[in-house]
Amino acid sequence: MITLPRPLASAGIAACAVLSACATTQAPTETSNLATTADQHKIMVVQAAERIEIPVSPYEESLSEPLRREITNFARGYVRSGHGSLVLSAPSGGANADAASRISHAVRIHLANAGVPFAAIAGSTYDAGEAADAPILLSFTRFDAQAPDCAPLWRQDLSDVSENKPWASYGCALQANLAAMIADPADLLGPREEDPRDAARRANTLEAYRKGAQSHAARSNDERVTVSNAVE
Repeated sequence: MITLPRPLASAGIAACAVLSACATTQAPTETSNLATTADQHKIMVVQAAERIEIPVSPYEESLSEPLRREITNFARGYVRSGHGSLVLSAPSGGANADAASRISHAVRIHLANAGVPFAAIAGSTYDAGEAADAPILLSFTRFDAQAPDCAPLWRQDLSDVSENKPWASYGCALQANLAAMIADPADLLGPREEDPRDAARRANTLEAYRKGAQSHAARSNDERVTVSNAVE
């Protein structure tokens, strides 16, 4: 057994302690989560209203062709991005109340023919006072997507990589393009509701299953798959 002198042994222990201290790294106390591009450059979704006025004279009998086109475009906008009911408000109490009642019925039918479900059209009235030409009001609610405000590149130091983070406007242009292209901004607020199930089709399938018959749709020879034996 080789015994080192006490000064040499102390120096060796000190050297090992120094080396171990250099090789040891302190574990992080908490994990830092980097914000995503969507979190840094949020698209704001705001509620907006679409509204048109249909003029009605006391002697109005039917809708003119320009009004029909305007109502058709309004109905298409509702089908595309409307939420809630489409409200049809007719004037009441004015000199054109009777004509407005007739035109309101024609407007409702025209909206239905343009694709708006009858159940989605909510009828109401408002006090027109003594007005002789109070209009019929059509309105619905939709959502708008407001793009984030992207900081210009010339205000940023793109060469600063001291913290290994992207520059301030990184990904902002992508979010701005998404806000401009999305068809219905309400999709950013949550998923859409599922369509109702096809109860008639389900009943036919269960009935065929109970009888032991074929429960799926018939397939032609063009839809069948054959495995080639060219490669074995």
